[in-house]
Amino acid sequence: MLRRAIREDRNPFSIFGFTPGFQRLLIFVRWTSYKCPHCGHVFRRDFWPGSVRLGSGQRTCQECGTLFDDGSREWPELAFESKLRLFLPPLAIGIWCGFLAAAVASLYIGPRDEHSWGVVFFVSAVGLMPAIAWSPVPLTRMIYSIHRYKARGDRDAR
Repeated sequence: MLRRAIREDRNPFSIFGFTPGFQRLLIFVRWTSYKCPHCGHVFRRDFWPGSVRLGSGQRTCQECGTLFDDGSREWPELAFESKLRLFLPPLAIGIWCGFLAAAVASLYIGPRDEHSWGVVFFVSAVGLMPAIAWSPVPLTRMIYSIHRYKARGDRDAR
């Protein structure tokens, strides 16, 4: 059993949330660092919290040369929620929910003869465009992950 990578969440500007002005937006500047459990060498920084990483799960540290679990998993090993998060990241879901809320609100705000459910479906479809435009990126990563997983299974079967 390999030791897991050390995860450290950094939010150095959280104090700016209590100040007036535009510097308050600095509270959104945060990152997660992943370190080797043996020597503490940082091998990855993610600026999106909770991102899903595809990979074999094993990494050799560049500093000390030891093998450890980096937290990545292959596509067949992921839970359904992680698979969904890979294809629909929170930013795309937020954009879509904003368009959906605007479309539904237009039904209740505008006069009944000017809006219909067709408008709601059209605006919701437009809101899904960022997620649809993003989908080829995780799709190619998913295909490579499935091939790696099958190749690893074939090696283990021998």
